[in-house]
Amino acid sequence: MKKRFTYTRFQVGILMLLYTGIACFSQTPVTRIYTDHSGYFTSSTSAPVSVDVATQHLIAFRTGSTVWSTGVNNAALTANGVAFVPLNFNAMPATVSGSSSSALIGLGRQYGGFSTTPSANGCYPAVTPPFGGNVSDYLTDGVHGLDLSTAVFNIGGNILYTVSMIDPASIGDGIPDIVVTQAGDIGSSVSDRFRFLNASNTVVGTEVNVNFSGVATVARPNWKFYTLAGACGASGAGTRDLRLLTFDFADLGITATNYTSITRFQHILTSDSDVAFVAYNTISAVILPITLMSFEAQYEQDEVRIRWKTATEINNDYFVVERSADGKNWEQVVRRDAAGNSQVELQYEEVDKYPLADVSYYRLKQTDFDGNYTYSNIVAVNVEGKAIELFPNPVSGILSIRGENVGKIRVMNLVGQDITNQITFVNDSKTFVQIDVSTLDKGYYIIQSRGKRYPIIVE
Repeated sequence: MKKRFTYTRFQVGILMLLYTGIACFSQTPVTRIYTDHSGYFTSSTSAPVSVDVATQHLIAFRTGSTVWSTGVNNAALTANGVAFVPLNFNAMPATVSGSSSSALIGLGRQYGGFSTTPSANGCYPAVTPPFGGNVSDYLTDGVHGLDLSTAVFNIGGNILYTVSMIDPASIGDGIPDIVVTQAGDIGSSVSDRFRFLNASNTVVGTEVNVNFSGVATVARPNWKFYTLAGACGASGAGTRDLRLLTFDFADLGITATNYTSITRFQHILTSDSDVAFVAYNTISAVILPITLMSFEAQYEQDEVRIRWKTATEINNDYFVVERSADGKNWEQVVRRDAAGNSQVELQYEEVDKYPLADVSYYRLKQTDFDGNYTYSNIVAVNVEGKAIELFPNPVSGILSIRGENVGKIRVMNLVGQDITNQITFVNDSKTFVQIDVSTLDKGYYIIQSRGKRYPIIVE
């Protein structure tokens, strides 16, 4: 995976002490946000601003007297004279389950334009929500997944976030580890629960119950709404209250003795909960987009079959199978779309139809929706192939191919296309094959047999 930050936790801690003079942190509301709306925008709990946006991303937030950047656009903060502690936050890859039938997709009111006429609900002109009814994708979209202008409203159920590892030095160190959002109007019923789980779904540490009516509004963005089926005007467009809250791992009862058992973070919602994202500090935790159970490649009938299996996929965009002759220089064999989000075992299979002769190496590159990627283990495949004899060459009619074990013959053009169906097999035995190439245009071609390639000229 690409390195996502340049500051160590020690360096951030020193910077935090310089700014605040303290080293304590608790479950804390965000009192000011900074976004990239119109290049730069800020709003605070002391005077929440109503803002009409198409898109906006969280670039920084303030708790107490400290401004923490998210790494989305530090340059905008510097250009506007904001003193900040540089951090890096990403949205937690989310899997939503048990969503309410009344759930809505919220988009920034200016997304695709906006007019109150003729739609009474202020959703004209209607647009297609970018991810359809896939509610999980709205929680991880945009730069670092920190898009504040898309959210899921009245969602209900619960959201699971896979957590691979946390840094024990981050526990109780005074640096925010998790940021949660509540993007809509609330009543007394909005009391979300947050907790860590182990592999057996047992709570690790302490479950925290948050009544968002006690969290101050930091801004009032304008929204328009769609049903999960994409119907426009599911609710009246207008402003909704935005609230953000931060956690240190210690707030959730995580200690140096229990952190190693953590596998997931769970957000249990009410039917009135409205979520834009839950974000994590990438210095504090490592969250991998997939759990790869196996990756293997095997030579079968003149082809190499590549198979892999995943246990979970979070925010997973696509796979690329790569091949190398020396284990250093790699080329793409095939690209395969991934499942996006999945909590069930999935199996994949692809074929390298034209493998390299002798030993070649394969690996799997996985890329998530924000462009970050990881590699699998490398596997070696030995393509056995003894030399064969081709004659005549150049050829204008019948090409003879002779060898101890000729195997399956393929004919390819110089751009790698298989054109075997354009020729006729006159004789096809284990040791002697004859093909009629008179139907091919004059030029250069490649004959492949048992992993080896041989050039021919058709006259």
